[in-house]
Amino acid sequence: MFTSVRRVMRPVVAMLAMAVMAACGDKEGVTAPEVEGLRIREVILAADDGTFAFSHRDHWHGAPVMRANGTRGLTLHFTSTQLAPDDHDVPPVESWFTLATAPSDYNVRVVIEDTTVARWSGDRVGGTLHGLRDGASRVSFVVRRGSTTIYEAPPLNFRVQPAP
Repeated sequence: MFTSVRRVMRPVVAMLAMAVMAACGDKEGVTAPEVEGLRIREVILAADDGTFAFSHRDHWHGAPVMRANGTRGLTLHFTSTQLAPDDHDVPPVESWFTLATAPSDYNVRVVIEDTTVARWSGDRVGGTLHGLRDGASRVSFVVRRGSTTIYEAPPLNFRVQPAP
């Protein structure tokens, strides 16, 4: 009896596993649907020192690091290109754009989880991460058009090192 139940259940378990794997592989990241032509799939943070970090579906590659009482200038680039789940390269530079030429009702909301570690000042094109004290926190970037969320990046970890 046990063997026949196992034989019947094996295809059911296999189909369920394939459905779960397919659902994971087809995810489009943490992204709202396209609204009036502006499609954002990933965000790229270009630092003033030439380094960068970029979102990749549900995680980030790279992370800002700064000193306490220091700053890190960041330009916010976006791309409508989303790379495959197993492709962890930076999106092609020619696909990057900023919100500088987007309609004025587009904005970027930046939220820092622990505001005792750092603060953000800036606009929809870029800004400055100000290190306040030694520690680590996370920052979130949400693109909105009016009250509609267009894109929400996964939270990004960052580190503030002790002042020299």
